[in-house]
Amino acid sequence: MPKEAHMSGWAIHGRIVTMADDGPAAFSGRVWVRDDGTIAAVTHGTAKGPAELKGAPVVDVGHSLVLPGLVDLHNHLAYDTLPLWAEPTRATPWAHHDAWPRAASYAASTTWPAYAFITACPAELLAYVEVKALVGGTTSTQGSPPSNRPRDGWLVRNVDDESFGTGNRNLVLASVLTATPAVLADRANKMRAGSAFVYHCGEGQQGSVVAREYDDAEAAGCLQPRFVAVHATSVPAGRFADWTDAGAVAWSPFSNLWLYGQTTDVPAARAAGLSVCLGADWAPSGSKNVLGELKVARLVSDHLGWGLTDEDLARMVTSAPGDVLFRAWGRQVGRLEPGALADLLVLDATARATPYRALVRATEDDVRLVAVAGRPAYGEPALLTTALAAAGPAGAPAPTTVRVGARAMGLVLTDPTDGTTPWTWDQVVARLEAVRVDPKHEIEVAQQRGSAFGADGLDATPDLGLQLALDMPTGVGPVGGLPHDLGQVVVPPLQSLVHDADWLASVHGRGFHGGLLDGLGTFYG
Repeated sequence: MPKEAHMSGWAIHGRIVTMADDGPAAFSGRVWVRDDGTIAAVTHGTAKGPAELKGAPVVDVGHSLVLPGLVDLHNHLAYDTLPLWAEPTRATPWAHHDAWPRAASYAASTTWPAYAFITACPAELLAYVEVKALVGGTTSTQGSPPSNRPRDGWLVRNVDDESFGTGNRNLVLASVLTATPAVLADRANKMRAGSAFVYHCGEGQQGSVVAREYDDAEAAGCLQPRFVAVHATSVPAGRFADWTDAGAVAWSPFSNLWLYGQTTDVPAARAAGLSVCLGADWAPSGSKNVLGELKVARLVSDHLGWGLTDEDLARMVTSAPGDVLFRAWGRQVGRLEPGALADLLVLDATARATPYRALVRATEDDVRLVAVAGRPAYGEPALLTTALAAAGPAGAPAPTTVRVGARAMGLVLTDPTDGTTPWTWDQVVARLEAVRVDPKHEIEVAQQRGSAFGADGLDATPDLGLQLALDMPTGVGPVGGLPHDLGQVVVPPLQSLVHDADWLASVHGRGFHGGLLDGLGTFYG
């Protein structure tokens, strides 16, 4: 009798961390994944799965933790190849977000090298920075650079661009720039109609002029459930209570401390009923991924006596942002439950590991497997191969190899121009290095073929190829433009994908964290 064929789908068996609001933190069980990228069921022990997936293959990860993929609700991916930046002549913290872009070293250190990559090799830039997110367990990230065309099918779920095949790219709106009252009023109306709005709001020190951005948002009617206030560091504690239709705050403590020496009043925001979600921000003043930002949040809470538990922090990168996005997407991430999107993270852990503590203390070395929309994307080579076979054929090439710290890991990577042609990690890095070695030539070639963006926006002409724009800090053009002599553009060496010893050393004695961030070394020793 022939073996009964299973419906398209697969399951993963391990210690399941659903991030449900009740029930056990973790249990031995299985997550059953449909071929459409959603979760069909979550079962305990070795119980049979749903009838629709009868006979589906099961990938066993032992006592490793199976969690929802992590959600980074605040980033600026276009800059995530760069090292940490600090103005060498600055002795006191910056007052607000309009101050540090005027620093003498800012454009040459940050804008110009980012411009070189985004102009000359946009596809390779995106591949590098999205892999950097993926190796830290991130499956959804906000802050992908503006582009001239839809970008479905990339490595991680792009919060701003996600349309779930509808073509509606207004599910989540975002603004880095301070919006006018008219724009805020328009965004308030769009939120009432169902969109979410991620807005840099009140980024700076308490008492600084940018606190009025929160006042303006309130006056325009933006304090709604689908409003995400990024940073809100200057907002006085009592003002969060005015947000009666509770939305969310995106908290980036590393960046806050690095630039301003202060951070968001998280206890006040939580007391007002707001969801607090973590974001890694960007490489010049942030962590490499939200897995790293969890450790910053742990240090800050302990230092300030806030009493945030490991579960509180774990929810800031899973269920909290997932629930916020559900309000706009109508689809759940950040939880393992029937109907949710099957974005999965497998972390190495002992059989007795406390799940939330294990997540907070985990490093890139603990990431065993990451799947986005049910498709294994990155992981330990043997486990990734097994998971890909279980998930079934989808036309993807064999995984390429990427060096992550001391480990050789597998990565499913295809050329973004067609989505099927094999693309190796070495090809990605080689192209970035070519631009890094001779940015003047590469920028000139890109400008000649018309792929550089101008002050009026991005050109959607099909034969120009992919175009991207910088989103920090002045939108579609670099601050002050490029130098007249492009020979002045220097692109620093590509940064590692992990929080390594060199990166940790670059934290010491720089920024305005008063030494607090030096404690990150205790997590990566």
